[in-house]
Amino acid sequence: MDYSCPSEHGIALIIINKMLLGMGVGLIIVGSLVVTDGSDTDHVRQVLNSITVTIGSSTVGSLVNTLSILMIVTGVAIFVVTWFSLLGIIFQKRFLLITYAIIVLLLLIPQITVISLWNKTEKESRDKDKMIEALNRGYTKDKIINSNPLSRSWNFMFMTHSCCGVNPVLTTTNDFDNTPWCTTEGSCQATSSQIPRACCINITESTYNSAPTSCHASVNPGTYHLKGCYDVIKKKMLPLTPSTNGVIVTTILLQIVAGTFALWYSYQFKKI
Repeated sequence: MDYSCPSEHGIALIIINKMLLGMGVGLIIVGSLVVTDGSDTDHVRQVLNSITVTIGSSTVGSLVNTLSILMIVTGVAIFVVTWFSLLGIIFQKRFLLITYAIIVLLLLIPQITVISLWNKTEKESRDKDKMIEALNRGYTKDKIINSNPLSRSWNFMFMTHSCCGVNPVLTTTNDFDNTPWCTTEGSCQATSSQIPRACCINITESTYNSAPTSCHASVNPGTYHLKGCYDVIKKKMLPLTPSTNGVIVTTILLQIVAGTFALWYSYQFKKI
C-alpha cells in the first residue's frame, strides 16, 4: 500500500487528532471516576441515589451512572476512530477520512445528550423538595444495625458529616415529621424521639444506642447537629459538574473542527 509524507494540512489534522485523542481519554477517565465514586461505604452517594428526577422517573444516581457509561463509550469510540484519520492521511485514502468525519460528527449526538441531561440532573439534585421527598420516602429506622440500607445511609451521613435532616433542625417540628419513622412505626411515632440519635453530637457507632434523651427526645440546643444536610448532598454533585462540562465542551469543539477539516482535506486528494 502506497503512502506518503503528509502535507502541512495533513500535519495540522494529525495535531487536531492527537488533541481529540487526548480528550477521548479524558472522557474515559472522567466517566470512570464518576462510576467508581459510588462505593457501598459512600453514604452520601447512597442517599443521592434515592433522589428521583423527572427524566424517565430515574434516580440521580442511576442516571449519573448511565451518562457516565455513555461518556466512557464515546471516549472509547473517539479513541478508536482517530486511527481512521491517521491512516487516511498517511495512505491518502479519502474514504477513510470521510468515514472518520462522519463518525466523529455523529458522536456529537451522545456528547450533547450527556451534557444536557447531566446539567438537568445536577440542577434537580439541588432541589430541596426532592431531597425532603427522598427522606420522607426512605427514612424508616433510627438504627445503624439491622436497618434498611437507605435509613442506614442517612444515619451514617448524619454522624459523619455532622448534619441532620435536609433543612436545619430548629425545633421538635422538623423534616422527619412525615417520614415512616414518625408516621408509621419507630421511636418517633412512639414519641420517644423527635430526631434520630445519629443527629446527636459526638455520637459514634459504639455509643449510638446510648445517645442522650436531651438530644433525640427533647432536641435541646447544643446537643445535636443544627445544620441540615442539604449542602452535603449538593456538594456531592457540584465537584463533578465543572470537570464533566469542561471535558465534554472541549471535546465537542474539537470534534466539529476535526470532522469538518477532515472532510475538506479528503477532497484535496486527486484520487481515493
